[in-house]
Amino acid sequence: MFPRRLAVVAALPVLGSTSGHDGGVLERISWIHHALVGGAVVGCGALAYVGLIGEPSPEERFESKQVVVSPAGGDALRIREVIDVDFGGAARRGLERDVPTDFGVPTDVTVHSDTAPDDLTVIPMSGEVRFRIGDPDVTNTGQHRYVIEFTLPEARVTEGQLALDIIGNDEELGTGRFEVVVAGLELRDPRCNTGRAGAAGGCDLVADGDVYRAVIDPLRPGAGVTIGGDIVGRVDVATPPLPPLPERRPEPDRTWLALALLPIGAASAAGSYVVSARRGRNEVYAGGAADAAFGALPAPGSDPSGAPPTRLVTDRRLGELATVEFAPPVGLEPWEAAVLLRERIDDETVRAWFSGLAGRDVIVLETTGTDLTMAWGSRRADLDEQTEQLLATVVPAEGTYRFGSYDEALARVWSVVRARQGDRIAASGWWKHQPPSTGGGTPWYAFGVVALMLAFGFGTVIVAALAALTNAWLAAAFTVVVIAVIAHLAYSSLRPARSAAGSALALRAESFRRFLDASEGQHVQWAWERGVLREYTAWAVALGAAEAWSRALRASDLPAETRTASTTPLLLHSMGRSVSSAHTKPSSSGSSGGGGGSFSGGRVGGGGGGGRSGTW
Repeated sequence: MFPRRLAVVAALPVLGSTSGHDGGVLERISWIHHALVGGAVVGCGALAYVGLIGEPSPEERFESKQVVVSPAGGDALRIREVIDVDFGGAARRGLERDVPTDFGVPTDVTVHSDTAPDDLTVIPMSGEVRFRIGDPDVTNTGQHRYVIEFTLPEARVTEGQLALDIIGNDEELGTGRFEVVVAGLELRDPRCNTGRAGAAGGCDLVADGDVYRAVIDPLRPGAGVTIGGDIVGRVDVATPPLPPLPERRPEPDRTWLALALLPIGAASAAGSYVVSARRGRNEVYAGGAADAAFGALPAPGSDPSGAPPTRLVTDRRLGELATVEFAPPVGLEPWEAAVLLRERIDDETVRAWFSGLAGRDVIVLETTGTDLTMAWGSRRADLDEQTEQLLATVVPAEGTYRFGSYDEALARVWSVVRARQGDRIAASGWWKHQPPSTGGGTPWYAFGVVALMLAFGFGTVIVAALAALTNAWLAAAFTVVVIAVIAHLAYSSLRPARSAAGSALALRAESFRRFLDASEGQHVQWAWERGVLREYTAWAVALGAAEAWSRALRASDLPAETRTASTTPLLLHSMGRSVSSAHTKPSSSGSSGGGGGSFSGGRVGGGGGGGRSGTW
């Protein structure tokens, strides 16, 4: 007899390996959830290790600049700018230098850096040119030196006056030490002006051996520099050597903080897991596996004193109470059993609804060439009037419906069925709290995206927020909160809690799923002999055992024609892509400072040249 065969099935090791652990599909947390939470924990440690959290972010600024001015023959002046920039924690591609063209378009432009890309792009603009230095595909942080040289061909040196704007008034970054050196010229009444436009004085251009030198320490953002004087002669002076590099910032040891955040993050994740698991404990009838699956509460309104006792168990423990049953749960539709196990209402539950209809011969599924078709079956009359009218919007009275490209009518049917499933589950009483809804829960990729955004600082807003975490305490608080949020999303599927009735039905569904998952050819033969092969096939599709049941079908002694005719619900699994494309709508894709005037050099902005420098 078959029950003896079933006892053999119950002893098969495969029953304990179908889901990877004893919990079966009732255990709803997979390694992916834990891996994503663990990745977020490591990500927070990595943020501390690279210095994005837990320490003050170095300020982006110009540490020093040296501008050397020397004659280049005729009216030309040669300019050499040595710019020591600290990008701090900001990721920059390089420098930008805007030079007005009132002294002519700069010529003989050269750029050099030993520590950063020094690709040069010259961009003509209205009244000036822009030197863009760097590689657009490479970003830099920290301290770097750039040396820029160019010639101003029409600086009017032969007119006997030096009036040169060294830098304009629209600098956004301050400079720690700004030095101007004039070499090769003999000046009378040398002058230096710094500050806002029109300011006079504020710095001195003084003789220093064979050169003239002005030092502004510091030069504040928005302050310009203009030098001037009467040119009374020229001297042969070699270009001054490059100034020494600014002191390098020491790299702090961040290892200890990064390592400390790992257990802090792990503790936060563990706390979220424990809270979610406790929140989602299922109510079951007290006793053994049989009591949990087949116990019954008294009818509503009856004396509650006679109610059997219950206890609370986790999803994993609930799965351990499941056995093996060779018959589906009485009174349950396949899609309802799927919701009880997966605790989600989504496209899979709607597919399970269609599978149940095919299992009852309400609809008939067939393949025509490479297409899947659907027609009315012999038991169409079993449907209630409302459901029949709904399906009639896609299934013709005579002929077949062909799945394929997107069909708005099928999509509407799909949506209505899913909504009805949500209403049915909400009113079922199978959950104490947080019953599955048509939202389908939080998909794994949703909290994966959140984890990546938070852990790796995606976006300028998040990067700016991370910069505010300037000590270890703030970094620890950030780690606790972020990991708690991510773990809350990752473990959201733990929080729905079944009632005792819901747990009993879930155990029956899981026990039957295990039978389907462990079945062999002889069990398929047994189902066919009793006229339930089509029904069992529909359940296999609904409960995620389609692959195992298909293997059992191939191993059976049934003729190929019988297998094909009796197992059409499997087409919803094997041709799932056609079904999905028919109800899923395809996505659609869319697509400064100029010089001026009198050339007196008597005030800031009173000379030619100038411009601004910045980062990009």
